[in-house]
Amino acid sequence: MSIPLTAFAVSTGLIDTSQAHVTDGCQLKDESHRIGFPAFKILGSSWGIYRTLATRLDLPLTVSIEDLATAAQKENMRLCTATDGNHGRSVARMAKLLGIKAKIIVPEDMDQPTRDNISSEGAQVIVTPGDYDLAVKHADNAAATSGDILVMDTGWPGYEEFPNAMVDGYSTMFLEVDNQLQQMIGKPVNLAIAPVGVGSFAQAVVRHYKSPERKTAVITVEANAAPCLRHALEKGQIAPIKTESTIMCGMNCGTVSYTAWPFLRDGVDACTSISDVESHQAVLYLDSCGINLGPCGAAPLAALRTLCPKDLASLDLGEGSVIVLFGTEGSES
Repeated sequence: MSIPLTAFAVSTGLIDTSQAHVTDGCQLKDESHRIGFPAFKILGSSWGIYRTLATRLDLPLTVSIEDLATAAQKENMRLCTATDGNHGRSVARMAKLLGIKAKIIVPEDMDQPTRDNISSEGAQVIVTPGDYDLAVKHADNAAATSGDILVMDTGWPGYEEFPNAMVDGYSTMFLEVDNQLQQMIGKPVNLAIAPVGVGSFAQAVVRHYKSPERKTAVITVEANAAPCLRHALEKGQIAPIKTESTIMCGMNCGTVSYTAWPFLRDGVDACTSISDVESHQAVLYLDSCGINLGPCGAAPLAALRTLCPKDLASLDLGEGSVIVLFGTEGSES
């Protein structure tokens, strides 16, 4: 699959990490410009949609985007998903690229600028009462009724193939990190910090960094308003929670993905959560460094700032450790 590249995500060194109790070796993976899209989500959505449509059309996984688009248009294929932010926008972007329709279902508490960003890609935005979890159920029902292709980044029993394909798509990012770090400092990652919504991105982080040949610690960060992973880890099973409003809209999810849960349960070394204030302070700090990330993208830095030397030492980490913060999304402004 080949998509025209208009920008490349790069690993950006933080100027000052002293407030995070780290003096060197801290890198930020900046995903604010991923092939012309302001978030990492396009990596997963592009591969998941490409693979799903090609399979349904009985086309090889080497088919060009142009030929796939022609075949999908001929069959009047339509996409449907629920979103709390950039997943829906990335699905809308792929639908526009393929010349097909997309229906994006959003929770009622989604702010208007985020809705506008999705609709600007040409998709139909449908606002549904309730939170993100209810929007997911609405999308599932809508796709089943209309015959649309459901393209969710979260999984549940019986719906696992597409979210796992999205996770496969994220692997590009980790290969980039490995190569960039080797060129920059010649060292592997000792600690990866990843934001969590439903947990599919963190699943990808765990799958890469917990492979047998690696010894990398993984810390996740959630919004205080939506700590679904922490709750699941405390309960020992997926346990939906009621979420509250937060500026970290893309992390405002009440249920851990079924497909992500086994990886997170067995592979996450520590689970943290942060307040809106802590996220905003990280956004401002990064902006002062010339790095334009939004609240979700800045969350890993905010999480790192909450860790004390004792916390790092408990994971066999210290001043010389190499830490990667995954800045998953750029600012909407």
